[in-house]
Amino acid sequence: MYKILFFAIIFGSITTSSNAQHKGCNTIERGPKANFLASTSDTTKPRGLADNYFLWDLGSVIKVKFLSGSPYLQDRIKTYAKEWEKYANVKFNFVSSGNADIRVFIGKGNGHDSYIGTVCKQIDDQDQTMNIDSADVANDEAFLRCVTLHEFGHSIGLLHEHSSPISGIKWDKEKLYTEYAKMGWSKEDVDFQVFETYKKSYTNGTKYDNKSIMHYPILPGETIDNYVVDWNMQLSPGDIALIKALYPFKGARKNEVTRLNIQNFKGISLVGNVEKMGISLFPSFDLKTGGKGGIVKMIFKFYDEEGYGLQDEDGTYQENGTVATVRSVLLPANKVVKYNQNGKKDFEFFLPVDQLPYGALDNNMQITFKIVYTTGEGELKNLYTSGAYMFKFKK
Repeated sequence: MYKILFFAIIFGSITTSSNAQHKGCNTIERGPKANFLASTSDTTKPRGLADNYFLWDLGSVIKVKFLSGSPYLQDRIKTYAKEWEKYANVKFNFVSSGNADIRVFIGKGNGHDSYIGTVCKQIDDQDQTMNIDSADVANDEAFLRCVTLHEFGHSIGLLHEHSSPISGIKWDKEKLYTEYAKMGWSKEDVDFQVFETYKKSYTNGTKYDNKSIMHYPILPGETIDNYVVDWNMQLSPGDIALIKALYPFKGARKNEVTRLNIQNFKGISLVGNVEKMGISLFPSFDLKTGGKGGIVKMIFKFYDEEGYGLQDEDGTYQENGTVATVRSVLLPANKVVKYNQNGKKDFEFFLPVDQLPYGALDNNMQITFKIVYTTGEGELKNLYTSGAYMFKFKK
């Protein structure tokens, strides 16, 4: 029989690329890249896209810390970021030390990017969650304001408006593949950041807003019908109306969904279970829920030491063909639920040893942990995704 030794934790890293020509926004939703931002009169109803699954609780005080940058740039960014507080029931508390929810790196060559909303809580405390490229903004006050409003819009849950499923933008795809390749973007990068659209629920029942601070500029020649969107340099009436609905000062938030945050994570205990002929896993953490209750799937997936998924052979313990153990859990709304805390083992995942490929027990393996929710539109929404954890069996 084998005994399991848990010996190391490996956290994944995020890489981004800079956009010299478009002064772009490499937005990260556990991953992306992009560029951003129009102006004509606004006469229609409120519009905009937001990821409601990663919104902050109403009244949240969000800690923000600068990891670099001149005092001047830091001061201007503080001022512009706080413009959102006029319309949203949240506060940005800028701190100089200790832990922070949003960590801002100001430097040359990293481009502009931010994680979406509370996704920043899933990022290692030592890593930045937002980049602002000083090469773009140091000598351009108007653009600094534009970038700050855009990136801090992402930090409270807003998405790129050009990705609206009702925008109807007719991109000249082959031309854009060529242009973005000059900035180091792959075809997959362009598909994901420029052409992919969201499900309709992300519109929150609003209309497409080509004047939103969250919209890409669309330059002449980038569409097949000569549709053009100029740079937006300020919040549109649609931006203001949307953020008021998402973060109201009075009453409840509209379109509330199942939200959660992992807290007090203390690792994973892996135990060889002789009686069951398998492996028992006991993750130790607190789970803070918000919004609505709902059924989620908690999933451990197994990989070899190179990060390749261990292939499932019989379709019983798997997710998308990779060996996995899964539990469905009904979460209450607005509660803190404790799992395997204070020495208890009250929440178990189990994997029979015979589900692992032959020889897997003799080598290092990795596992990841995620929490997935199935939306009303059938989308599998990753509400939480861990880094990779390495472990090894000993005979």
